[in-house]
Amino acid sequence: MAKGFFNRIPNIQYDFKSDGKLFQAKDLFRKVSTWSYLQEGISGYNYYRVAEGERPDVVASKLYGDSTLYWTFFLVNENLQDFNDWPKSGQVLNKFIARKYSGTTLIASSSTDIISFDHATEVSSKFSLGEKVSQASSGAYGFVTHVDPSFNRIVLNSVVGTFTTGSSVIGSDSEKSFTVSSVAEEKDTVNHYKNSKGFKTTVSTANTPVSNEQHERLLNEDKFLIRIIEAKYIDKVVREFSSLVRE
Repeated sequence: MAKGFFNRIPNIQYDFKSDGKLFQAKDLFRKVSTWSYLQEGISGYNYYRVAEGERPDVVASKLYGDSTLYWTFFLVNENLQDFNDWPKSGQVLNKFIARKYSGTTLIASSSTDIISFDHATEVSSKFSLGEKVSQASSGAYGFVTHVDPSFNRIVLNSVVGTFTTGSSVIGSDSEKSFTVSSVAEEKDTVNHYKNSKGFKTTVSTANTPVSNEQHERLLNEDKFLIRIIEAKYIDKVVREFSSLVRE
């Protein structure tokens, strides 16, 4: 039976905090060098479309007759770093989006409403993560989990009450304030814009907005088609990979 992917990667001693204290960790740089080697040295690639809800071990059993070879999918697909990147079923994806984008977004008319700098006094003014933001007119409040001046917005979680457009909000610590131009669920706000050639951009003019939810669904859809090593080469790759990471 083949060992799991991380069991094959050697440990190293690493000083995470630069304080002289060493901790044991996996040498993940080995994966980078191995990926380069595979790109250049292996021609026996093919592609497989994962069925919704199909687990990596099930796919490995189907393709290679060995469910423990699931780790090879993470080895040869750059967009699959761990199990969280494996294509999600519709139900799992819905829960993932709801959890990741659970906040309420308050949008301002200008980026300087979110972050600004007074060149005369050399004092910056911005909302800070974790601070309480309140709206006096409605009594609503929430706590900042994301500050995004690129899209003139802040994201609040643990919201109590209802924020409304046209009213002012203020941060309890920064004392930063702005008039809310619009309110939206975080999943519905713009992740990026797409131009006529399909490229990402932050420019809204003449481009198509892609929401956070749409962005996650597109990313997930792309992951259903995975690169695989052809069965006739799998034993050779496993042997060479094991030898390479131990060098």
